[in-house]
Amino acid sequence: MSLVELMIAMLVLAIGLGGVTILLAGAMQSDNKNSRDMSATLVAQMVMEQISAQHVYSSATINITDCAGNSWTIATAPGAVGTGNGATLLSNGNIDFTQAYSTLFSNNYAMQYVDCSSSDGTQMTYEARWNVMSVSTNTSTRMITVGARILPSNAAKLGGAMFAFPVTLRGIGAPSAGL
Repeated sequence: MSLVELMIAMLVLAIGLGGVTILLAGAMQSDNKNSRDMSATLVAQMVMEQISAQHVYSSATINITDCAGNSWTIATAPGAVGTGNGATLLSNGNIDFTQAYSTLFSNNYAMQYVDCSSSDGTQMTYEARWNVMSVSTNTSTRMITVGARILPSNAAKLGGAMFAFPVTLRGIGAPSAGL
């Protein structure tokens, strides 16, 4: 009788351990996805800070270099009220990632930034696009919208099972009161 009880207990334990293994695998995959989402946010934040650091009356370009040695030019010139310069904005205010990358890249409003900060040394490429818009016709205040996402070609490195929405950040740049 005790041998049958022991076999039943081992079966219950094996089923429980199998469930825990599945939970751990899902948690590790989710952690990897969240790390990549955070990196996309940091790329968008970097672009926004570079544009925001530029004086609002300046439309000079900024150059940055990613960890792969690619040099990227960031255009900062604001466009007209409602449309802006750079990436097209959707009706909800997010960056339109269906717009052709080549047009934005040639005008310096998009880049494919390579990030090497992964703990396992894997390089991931993020696509960043931005729009700089005048807020009104009588002020130099501008709205900066930056979107970033992991390139779909990197999905295999993430296991392919996790989809990540693009990250969108918005900020307002205005001259200080003393200017």
